[in-house]
Amino acid sequence: MLKDLLGAALSRTDGLGGPERDVRILGYRELKDPNQPGSESLGLYLHRISVDPLGRNRYLPPSRDGLPPQPELPVNLHLLLIGWTRTTGLEAALLGWAMQYIGSALDLDASHYGAVDPEWSEQERVQLLPEELSTEDLLRIWDGMPRDYMLSTPYVVKTLRLSPAVEVTAGPPVRSVTHVLERRE
Repeated sequence: MLKDLLGAALSRTDGLGGPERDVRILGYRELKDPNQPGSESLGLYLHRISVDPLGRNRYLPPSRDGLPPQPELPVNLHLLLIGWTRTTGLEAALLGWAMQYIGSALDLDASHYGAVDPEWSEQERVQLLPEELSTEDLLRIWDGMPRDYMLSTPYVVKTLRLSPAVEVTAGPPVRSVTHVLERRE
């Protein structure tokens, strides 16, 4: 969804937008390919997923009446925005545009994700925020990649609330407990 949102905004931007420029989700395969970048793009690379320590021990509301609240898994997605181009000037221009568009925080809510995930409620939102990352930490990330450093800036999507894979259901109330005793002689 973030790719589509940024792509739509980029296409409307004078001087940068157009059919030859887009937003791409990058993976290891694209970073490894020596023929890439093959186009002029803003790249989104997910380099880490972490559990949000501030969102632990929260519960999602029950999906149906009579069911208990569901435990959630709050995660943060750590992204690198990469100037995925062959030219230095455009690399800086695309990253500068993205940083300006996102600003200090970009709120994404049900109006952005409702079509993709109809279970999003009107109160749920995530934010795309600049991430504090030292130059050393950024270079360590790039050292683990299959290519040389490219101009990039770190962002975090904070906080996605994942529902459990198996819904917890409530059983009938316990009415009695039976213990089998063995007789010893």
